[in-house]
Amino acid sequence: MPKSPPGFDHLDLKLIAALIALIEERSTTQAAQRLHLAQSTVSGLLARLRTVFDDELLVRQGRDLVPTARALDLLEAVRPHYDRLAAALGAVRDFDPRQDARVFRLGCTDAFALAALPQLTATLRAQAPHCDLSVRIGDYRTLPDMLSTGEVTTIAGYLRHDPAATAKMRVLRSASWVVLRDASAPAITGIDDFCARPQVLVTPMGDLSGFVDDQLAAIGRARRIVVGLSSFALILATLPGTDLITTVPDFVAQALAGHACLAHDPCPVAVPPVENTLAWSATAHRDPAEAWFRETALRAFEPPRAPVS
Repeated sequence: MPKSPPGFDHLDLKLIAALIALIEERSTTQAAQRLHLAQSTVSGLLARLRTVFDDELLVRQGRDLVPTARALDLLEAVRPHYDRLAAALGAVRDFDPRQDARVFRLGCTDAFALAALPQLTATLRAQAPHCDLSVRIGDYRTLPDMLSTGEVTTIAGYLRHDPAATAKMRVLRSASWVVLRDASAPAITGIDDFCARPQVLVTPMGDLSGFVDDQLAAIGRARRIVVGLSSFALILATLPGTDLITTVPDFVAQALAGHACLAHDPCPVAVPPVENTLAWSATAHRDPAEAWFRETALRAFEPPRAPVS
């Protein structure tokens, strides 16, 4: 029968939490702050972990602690299982955002990130100062896999299909499509003008044809896509100062307009609204911390309220 490494049978959640914090923070001081422990205690936990795994785990290079290859392998293997276990235990734990420390792991489309991240990060820093946020950008093809493998506990954006049979879901908002242009370019006056303008298309693959083209073909019209992009954020490097236009969800137009002199017009093509969804793993459903984070993400993505007259 294989012999367990020294101390391995006594590995507990505190040690696993310390392992994750030390590797991610690369500092006993930062890990101690994150775990709400004394630095000497965390240094002792690191010594125990080195014995358990028979590896240095963190090696000092100048002022930095650099993870070993073994440490990085452990982090990749342990993190998803630890998050699932923490989520399962979360049903009996309270969460105090002002005191507790944890990492929230979000997978989202870049459209959702552009619209929600400014408010989401501001709220986390103000209301949950000891919590960290890890964001993975994906699309309707890759986000469900991130959720099912435990890389993230929440996904958000246009998902197209239900991510998994066990996932919980909540519709965020449906977005109308608008035509985005440089603010100095003429406004779109109708479908003839729309089809005559050179255009940019954003799709996960940077294609040169999309569902607007399908709608145009149905009425015997066509447009010319001259640039295909795989990210809405790349519009900021493409549209300003040109005669190019692009069709985007209204919330993307509003977010991008805050970073460049862009304007948007109603889309003259009848395109169905795009539905955005928040989904989360069943293991995180009853975790009070994850529930708090989901509500925070939802509020960050809400349409701005109209001013009271």
